[in-house]
Amino acid sequence: MSNKKFFRLHGSKVFCMAPWVHVHNMPNGDIQPCCIAAIGKPLGNLYEDEIEVIWNNDNYKTFRKNMLNEIPAKQCDRCLKEEEWGNTNTIRKFYNNLYGKKYKELVEEGTAEDGSMKEMKIYRWDFRFSNLCNLACTPCSPKYSSAWVDVINKMWPLGTTSTQKFNTSAINKEKFINTIKTQAKYADDVYLAGGEPLIQPEHFAILKAMDEAGKFDDGTHFCYSTNLTSLKYKDINVLDYWSRIKKLKILVSLDEVDRNRLHYARYPLELDTIVKNLHRLNTALTGIQQKWTITPTWSIMNTHRMKEMVEFLNEQNLLSTTFFESSEWECDFHNIILMHPEHLSISCATPEWKKFLHSNLREFEEWYIDVMIPLKKESVRIDAMVTLTDNLNRFHNAIDEPVKIDYNASEEWFSHLDTARGTNFLKTFPELAWHPGSIIEGTAAINTT
Repeated sequence: MSNKKFFRLHGSKVFCMAPWVHVHNMPNGDIQPCCIAAIGKPLGNLYEDEIEVIWNNDNYKTFRKNMLNEIPAKQCDRCLKEEEWGNTNTIRKFYNNLYGKKYKELVEEGTAEDGSMKEMKIYRWDFRFSNLCNLACTPCSPKYSSAWVDVINKMWPLGTTSTQKFNTSAINKEKFINTIKTQAKYADDVYLAGGEPLIQPEHFAILKAMDEAGKFDDGTHFCYSTNLTSLKYKDINVLDYWSRIKKLKILVSLDEVDRNRLHYARYPLELDTIVKNLHRLNTALTGIQQKWTITPTWSIMNTHRMKEMVEFLNEQNLLSTTFFESSEWECDFHNIILMHPEHLSISCATPEWKKFLHSNLREFEEWYIDVMIPLKKESVRIDAMVTLTDNLNRFHNAIDEPVKIDYNASEEWFSHLDTARGTNFLKTFPELAWHPGSIIEGTAAINTT
């Protein structure tokens, strides 16, 4: 391995294989470097240009060229911050580890000095064709959820912030799906998210194309991020597809196990619905490489309730084989730390609540090691403990991250939100009476430094 290759894959704090192997399309058609890229200037837009044009446009060329010259991009702030917090499994490192074997072919031999590539070979797809969604999760927005459009128009009835529900181009979307069919031979990893992918027609068009290309049983990995509220689309049962995919992973977005808290955080989800569908997953996915885990979005609303979450899942027999047979569960369960909007992040807490969160996480770690780790297969226990500790260290660093929020603006936002939805932040989260969502007279402004 050349010194330059070794440095870029293992020593660089900037270089990432993603722009050489990957396409991530946003619900509004924007093409971003990856799924956690900071929202800003996109590399292109699927509804304005064909993906073949975008792949070597000026934005993509500059993005690749800067990486080769160790120039960090604003879009990469999340990975840089996570690595600063101690995350050893960031998306950047994921791409370098998974696709480093293609470095010589794609980077050294396949990339010109201006950052253009001789050939487009997309190995990893990340599909988010639409913001169509049946939930309006509190940390989300109309960009990713059509259900949020109705909420936000009720929050601000004068129409100053009203927004169009969908923004799509049928013609270019059809061209993109045709491109997917021609590129299917290269695909080795397919990620589907939303909106909510299981209620989107494009998702099933992709599955059909991949099935016809023989990708269900050739080792291609399919991964989903889903709220799992519905397993049927019209007359299609998605389990009929999933049961035939050899290599599959379902990431279930579940933020709470208390009915009222879940209803608020993932509005208007009902707990019984998700529990029923989780049991169906356990019954349907029996293949050795068919896995599912829980991936909460950890915010100020639920980070202090990790123990309650795990206890509930264990008591309800909702721990999948992924929990018992690997350390993936510890990674996935603790993976998503909310950074935006800031008024829902754990970084926005008062000094007193930050102190409590640190103590709460230490107690959770001790309990988990004593109670949950022994339930796992003996051969994975050490890895699971290491993964748990590494991930919880990220939380401690995120808690201490300095952040300032506009208290009055946040208070107004929650007031409009609760009025529009008929919810009540303080009643749902009484322990967060210090938070602007509680709207209490005399509460000290959140201004941590």
